[in-house]
Amino acid sequence: MIAIRKFCILLFILWLCAPYESAAQQKRIFGKVFNTSNLPMPGVNIQLKGTNIGTFTDTKGVFTLTIPDNKQAVIVVSAVGYNTQEVDVTNNNGEVTVSLTEQVAQLSDVVVVGYGTARKKDLTGSVGSVGLASTDKTPVFGTGQLMQGRVAGVQVTQTNAQPGSSFTVRIRGTNSISMSSDPLYVIDGYAGADIAALNPNDIVSIDVLKDASATAIYGSRGANGVVMITTRRGSAGRKSVTVDAYTGFQQVAHKLDMMNAKQYAEFMNETYANLNPTITTRPFSQAQIDTLGKGTDWQDELFRNAKMSNFNVGFSGGNADSRYYLSMNYFTQDGVIINSNYKRGNLRFNLDSKVSEKIKIGLSSQLSYDNQLRANVNTTGGSTGGTLLDALLFNPGIPVYDNTGAFTYQNGPNNYSIIAGNPVAAAMLNSDKAKNTRLFANFFAEYEPIKGLKIRSSFGGEYRNYRNDVFRPSTTYLGTLNGGGYAQIVTNNNYNWLNENTITYDKAFNKNNALNLVGGFTYQEFKNSSVTSTVTGLSTNNLATDNLGIGGATDGSNTSLNTLASFLGRANYRLMDKYLFTVTFRADASSRFGANNKWGYFPSGAFAWRVKEENFLKDVNAISDLKFRASYGLTGNQEIPNYLSLKQYTSNTYWLGQARVNGFSPNNLPNPDLSWEATKALDLGFDLGILENRVQFTADYYLKKTTKLLYNVLLPVTSGFSSITQNLGSVQNQGIELGINTINIDKKDLKWTTAFNISANRNKVLSLGPYNSQFTGNVSTNLFPGGKTFSSLLQVGKPIGEFYGYEFGGIWQTQDQINKSGTKQKVKPGDPIYKDLNGDSALDGTNDRTVIGHALPKFTYGFTSNLTVGRFNLFVLIQGVQGVNILNENKIEMEAGNAYANKFAYVYTDSWRGEGTSNTLPSAGNTLRRTLGVTSDMIEDGSYMRFKTITLSYDLPLPKLSNVFKSANIYATAQNLITITSYSGYDPEVNSYSNTQGNYTSLNVDYNPYPNIKTYTLGVKLGF
Repeated sequence: MIAIRKFCILLFILWLCAPYESAAQQKRIFGKVFNTSNLPMPGVNIQLKGTNIGTFTDTKGVFTLTIPDNKQAVIVVSAVGYNTQEVDVTNNNGEVTVSLTEQVAQLSDVVVVGYGTARKKDLTGSVGSVGLASTDKTPVFGTGQLMQGRVAGVQVTQTNAQPGSSFTVRIRGTNSISMSSDPLYVIDGYAGADIAALNPNDIVSIDVLKDASATAIYGSRGANGVVMITTRRGSAGRKSVTVDAYTGFQQVAHKLDMMNAKQYAEFMNETYANLNPTITTRPFSQAQIDTLGKGTDWQDELFRNAKMSNFNVGFSGGNADSRYYLSMNYFTQDGVIINSNYKRGNLRFNLDSKVSEKIKIGLSSQLSYDNQLRANVNTTGGSTGGTLLDALLFNPGIPVYDNTGAFTYQNGPNNYSIIAGNPVAAAMLNSDKAKNTRLFANFFAEYEPIKGLKIRSSFGGEYRNYRNDVFRPSTTYLGTLNGGGYAQIVTNNNYNWLNENTITYDKAFNKNNALNLVGGFTYQEFKNSSVTSTVTGLSTNNLATDNLGIGGATDGSNTSLNTLASFLGRANYRLMDKYLFTVTFRADASSRFGANNKWGYFPSGAFAWRVKEENFLKDVNAISDLKFRASYGLTGNQEIPNYLSLKQYTSNTYWLGQARVNGFSPNNLPNPDLSWEATKALDLGFDLGILENRVQFTADYYLKKTTKLLYNVLLPVTSGFSSITQNLGSVQNQGIELGINTINIDKKDLKWTTAFNISANRNKVLSLGPYNSQFTGNVSTNLFPGGKTFSSLLQVGKPIGEFYGYEFGGIWQTQDQINKSGTKQKVKPGDPIYKDLNGDSALDGTNDRTVIGHALPKFTYGFTSNLTVGRFNLFVLIQGVQGVNILNENKIEMEAGNAYANKFAYVYTDSWRGEGTSNTLPSAGNTLRRTLGVTSDMIEDGSYMRFKTITLSYDLPLPKLSNVFKSANIYATAQNLITITSYSGYDPEVNSYSNTQGNYTSLNVDYNPYPNIKTYTLGVKLGF
């Protein structure tokens, strides 16, 4: 009864209030909200200014709002990513139409930096941002591709186009000789994150931290630059579903022109006659040659037009308290080499929640799976050279299949041709499968006890499970080389977890003084475990890697662990909005380094002067912005193998009596003084905006000196060890960067923006410790017998990547020319001439070799154009590299070198066959070049300009066609469509050696890695 009585009293009170409410005059405002493309905008917030009266637009961009009619009324129209508008509706009794413009300039003004964000105008360091709006409708195969050609000072290279392969990224040059120069990747604040399986559709921004002021907050991992990646998150009041799907195909950019079957037979006879003039028999009789035509084009048999497709769906939304983003992605890509492909699936869930006015929590997470079927493109040469190399060397007179329908087995004719297996059989029957499952999650909680003071703690981790299955059946030639079949399983489980705790204080004391402070402690642990099991001599080919008990087994396992503990701090002070100061400090302790150098300290300082705010420039309308920047600091590189500072042991087996037993012996000399490589960096730059910021310039000069290089020092054999890892030597990088962004046309139905960047870096080795020079750089040991297995020379005063060898000087034409030269070399007409640099008439490796090429470019550049005409949009990305050389090892075998392999077609017509016939190619079968090692006639100009991406898109006219969609767009894209280059290989963006330990100075060597591709796609992007 008491409850009923209270309810009746409440109704009575509401009834008393009702007349007053109804007596107040009200009116309804009807409205529609469109974007600049005249498309309706759902989920837009409509608020009566100064009140809590509000609503949202529906799926058609329509809203209705009831407001009091007894006073002045202004509605505020706002949406994330758009400029807020205020509309006076005091005297409005009809319909309101609002057109919201995108916050292009405002969004670009905010960049992500270490442990926070900053307005671009407040930056004191050098930070480059990747404009991702133009890539919304462009297929992207990997995160690295998003940066290619878009940021000054950032060189992105895809040296291996095998589906699923990664990109090599260098920021402001190569800092290290024997250790990694890769940047640190930070995803949603998680340092050291794995970007291999990141879904490009999930990325909303990429900011590249380049100078010490920006990177010192990451201490011993900041020397190579830092890439800050932010993924999509939900927006309050805006529920949306986006679907992006495309399909297309890829093809090899171009083939190498090889001899056909008849040319090959005739050239082989010629070669054999030159090498064996007293023997009358030949590999091919004339009757055989007369029956030959073009024969088998092994490249055509190996290459294909390869399909690819992508499907992505994203859900986002939320309210004032909670926001979410959920996406699912499936990507599949067939390789242009038969029986190679890549498949990737991603599931991402990001959540932000406001627990109270002072507490926020959030989650970033991703689950991914990828499956890679890799083609064997081993670039070491010889009988294990892989399918692509074998396709070039193989006899075109041999068919793919014999008369029984089975694969032909081996190259021929016997006793004359290089031994290799049928490349199509190798591609179809051999297999190399790699599978990855990755899990990433990072949770944070943030507490703001008072306005401006935020206490944040995060905990997250990454887990990766990897398995690689390699199978070479005994029915293939490669399988027989491994004792009658080969099967191997490699499993790898690694994880890392990270705990970060920071305090941020942000306070504007008055209009002249503002302070931002960040301090914190972080701890990260990495663990890796692997098991390898290999069997040979298979009793059956039917089980592949499903039962490794079918042959003789060799097993091994390994586990490693390393940790990193850090303290960090940063202070930003803003004086009168024109004098900006930044001080950063980080202290790192790594388990990778010696007991005497566990802690490293990395300070930096920066100053910026916003000249535009000075009185003498404030009223100069032509200049919209002008800021000068200067920074100096110390960062480090700790990317070395674990345990180098400790004594390590290796297992051994030996006979004790009649029994075989296991034992251990020291494997290295420990170095308790081992420390990280240290980079001191100076940066001077300016940012200039003119014509209301329609033209924006950014320029930087930098000077970096890396000392304490981690290097293996040779030891005398009496020590019992060959080398010890020490900190010695130094290298310098200095360069300039220029970026120009322009808004050329900005009208309702016609918009055109462009961006251009160019950078030049000069690298120099300053010291190699006890050495003045050191041979380095890998080449194929099958091509260069006799120990000449290096491509370049590290020299004090010279850059990394200097190709080193003999200079080519033409072809010896006559015996008289040889006699008159006075040369002591054993040469004959038709042999190549290599210059005698010291004039002693002899040719020796000490005095007559010199620098013959440069693997590091003189400058790199990129240009983007984004043109919108009505509903059409044309996006073009041009990217290029200038002043760089490539060591084309293919010329050793396919111009001369090995006498009994197929050759480039021009060798058939252009080889020396007597005086005056050629001064560029030696006689058939000539092997002099191969015996000398690297020579300048193998070095080519690798400069190129590439139309990297061309995308034409069209926004469908909604809601005329359909009321179901908020937006709908169709697009067509061509990638790598045109490449302007003089390089004769498959592609100038090449390196046969992976970006891994032991290969960091093996640059720009081409010995048939997986070739680069052209891509054509059609896609659709829908919004609900």
